[in-house]
Amino acid sequence: MLVKCYLFAERVKMKKDRTKSVLIRLTEEEKNEIQEMAEAEEMKVEPFVRKKIFSNDIKKLSNENDALKEEIKVLKQEIRTLKDENASDREMWSKLTSQMFEILEKMKKEREILLIETKEKKPFWKRIFGS
Repeated sequence: MLVKCYLFAERVKMKKDRTKSVLIRLTEEEKNEIQEMAEAEEMKVEPFVRKKIFSNDIKKLSNENDALKEEIKVLKQEIRTLKDENASDREMWSKLTSQMFEILEKMKKEREILLIETKEKKPFWKRIFGS
C-alpha cells in the first residue's frame, strides 16, 4: 500500500511541475492519426506526444539531415565542375570545328587551283576537244 501512495505522490509532483502548455492546431485527420499512433503504443495522446518530442529520434533525424545537406553540397560542387568541363569541351569542339572548316576551304581552293593548272598545261587542242 505504501508503494502505491509513493507512486501516486510522485505522479502528482510531476503534474505540478508541468505548468506550461503548448497548443498545436491540427486537422481532424492529423488528430486522429496521432490518437491511432498513441493507441498503437498503448499510450495516451499527451505522454505519446511528449515522448516523441523528447526522444532521440529527432537527434537522429537531425544528424541524417546534416549528412544529407553535406551530400547536397558535394553534389552541387560536382554539378558545377561538370558544367565547367562541359563549357570547356564546347569551346574545344567549337575551335576544332572551325579549324576543320578552314582546312576544308583551303583544300577546295587548292583543288580549284590544281584543276586550273592542269587545264592550262593541256595542249590547246586537248582543251578544246577534251580528253
